[in-house]
Amino acid sequence: MAPIATVCEEQQSASSAEMSSVDASNGLVDDSPLTVSGGHQMARSTMPCVLSAPLVVTLVGLPCRGKSFAAHRISRHLNWKGESAKVFSVDEAATPETMKEILAHFQSGSSVAIIDGMHLTRQSRQIITAFCNETSSHHILVEITCDDAEVADNMERTLKFYEKTDKNIDWRHTIEEKMLHYGVLEPCSPLEAPLIAVNASSNPILHSVTARGIQGALQTTILGVLASPLIKDHIFYFTRHGESKFNMMGRIGGDSGLSERGSKYAERLAVACPAPKLIWTSELERTIATARAIPGPRTALRELNEINAGICEGLTYEEIQERFPQEFAWRDQDKLKYRYPHGESYLDLLQRVDNVVQGLITASEVLVVSHQAVLRCIMAYFMGTTPEDVPYINVPLHTLLIVRSNGYDFQVEPVPLKIECVDTYRVQPKNCSPGRTDADALQTVPAHFDAPLPQVIN
Repeated sequence: MAPIATVCEEQQSASSAEMSSVDASNGLVDDSPLTVSGGHQMARSTMPCVLSAPLVVTLVGLPCRGKSFAAHRISRHLNWKGESAKVFSVDEAATPETMKEILAHFQSGSSVAIIDGMHLTRQSRQIITAFCNETSSHHILVEITCDDAEVADNMERTLKFYEKTDKNIDWRHTIEEKMLHYGVLEPCSPLEAPLIAVNASSNPILHSVTARGIQGALQTTILGVLASPLIKDHIFYFTRHGESKFNMMGRIGGDSGLSERGSKYAERLAVACPAPKLIWTSELERTIATARAIPGPRTALRELNEINAGICEGLTYEEIQERFPQEFAWRDQDKLKYRYPHGESYLDLLQRVDNVVQGLITASEVLVVSHQAVLRCIMAYFMGTTPEDVPYINVPLHTLLIVRSNGYDFQVEPVPLKIECVDTYRVQPKNCSPGRTDADALQTVPAHFDAPLPQVIN
């Protein structure tokens, strides 16, 4: 969220003079090639490449319109999808110093800069347009408006947010003064840049988005993110299924039922999470059984099914090492990109659960019962985890994960429900080479039962 302090008239005049042009003589842009995501280099003062040029997203709007919320939602989603996006917060508008920071951001190989500020006049937006022309970067404007009721609601949320930071300041007076001082917006011109215009509302019937000049997958993704209502209060409940019979035996995948301890967890979960508005499970028996005792409307979603282990479905890690030692080593080397033969990778999963995440951010009080790999991908969105670290997020059995919104951020609270179970978390072993010994390959495999306990016959 942008700082509250306002800019005095003298600073405003000086800033406007500085923003009249951007060129090499200002020291903002040097003569070196600009390196963008993927290591590509571009010449300057050329048309931006649709596939590889960096992108500047400029937020436009009066105070308390939800600009910071939208900026951080865009950033969170793009980083989750593997882009390198950063929010640059300014009070009124971007300055030459802001553009220097963005240039450094792009020269480091990052791909998206989001400027969270008001940018109320066309002149205040010209410095960004000139920068993008000079650096061959794409530029889109996101103009946010909303009705009086939504403004009042945003103001109260902003007030609560800042009161947590410093209770000795009269934040209500400060915010009201800012809204009076900045009361006029010069709408974005069709000649300035491609535009996404958002009439923001928490009511999906009233929320509307129009777009002009949007091109390419990245810009279209941003359009999709903003197309959903900007719901600002969320609470979600995530859990894996109760311990399964395959979990006890150390077998991956499959569609086995719950163990006795897994059934006890399902009973405990019904007490801990008694009345969600929606229940989403996978299509597999162990998640459906885990949620069966909890009342509420439910849907079994294919997108929530566990990662497809292909030729390794139903095997233990020991059996995979015995039968497919090279495959096992390759997966340990790069767990994010490795795809099981005839199965899936974590990159496939991140794509598969995109619709689930988009559905969640338009709702609240949803219980999701799924599987370890799938929940890693979903929790990465709320935790801000980079894709490379997704395969090693710890999502233990018999633990309820409560996710609450906090401004434009999220807090994750793990709540163990204290039903004993096996541990299925496996860290990356030190030796990931294909020629490693069995002992090295199986070094981090968690303990499990090799077979069901024999029945005692009297």
